[in-house]
This record gives sequence, structure tokens and C-alpha cells, in this order.
Amino acid sequence: MSNPVKFSMSGPDGWKDAADIALETAELTKGQPMGLDHAYFKNEKSGIRAGIWRSTAYSEFYEDYPCTEFMYVLEGSVTLENDEFSETYKKGDAFLVPKGFRGHWKQTEPMLKYYVMID
Repeated sequence: MSNPVKFSMSGPDGWKDAADIALETAELTKGQPMGLDHAYFKNEKSGIRAGIWRSTAYSEFYEDYPCTEFMYVLEGSVTLENDEFSETYKKGDAFLVPKGFRGHWKQTEPMLKYYVMID
């Protein structure tokens, strides 16, 4: 049996003060993202992963977003855009990027978010 999982805005013990590392990107277009990711929950069978993520400013291009991802911005902001769409999400905003999204992730400031990914 599984129990509910509590998310903390400061991550697990020591996470907020832990050193940043280089983060993976799609096609990097500006900057080098440095940050940390912590999955509070993973279920390989269902392909669900949920956690907290932080990163410095950077931009990348997705030809084909690899999963469906729900995000809630805790700090900072990001603009997602392509030829048909442009929207900026900031602190307190929640949004979903569908699997297969083609476009730019433009993050001009540090960002902290909760996420839920579904493969």
C-alpha cells in the first residue's frame, strides 16, 4: 500500500543548499542550465514521476517534448513558444506541456517548480 507524499518548497533535507549540477537539455540555444531535480515519487509501471526542480536561466528547443508534464511555478518564470503560441508562466501559475510539443523553452531567470511527468 502506498501513502500520500508531501512536497516541500525547499525540497528534501539539504536539497535547497546542495550544489547545482549541469542539467540535461533538449537542443540548448542559450546558457547552460545548472540546478537540481528531486523526484518525490516514481512509478516505473505507470510511467509517472513527480518532484521538485530548480535551474538557472537558459533556453532550449524541443523538436518533440518527450512526455506530458504538468508544472506549478514556485519561483521565477518561463516562456513557451512556437509559430502558433507564446505564453509566459510565472510564480503561482500551473500549466501542462503535452507530449510532442514542438517549441522553445525560454527561461530568463532562475526557476523553481513542482512537476508531474507521465511518459
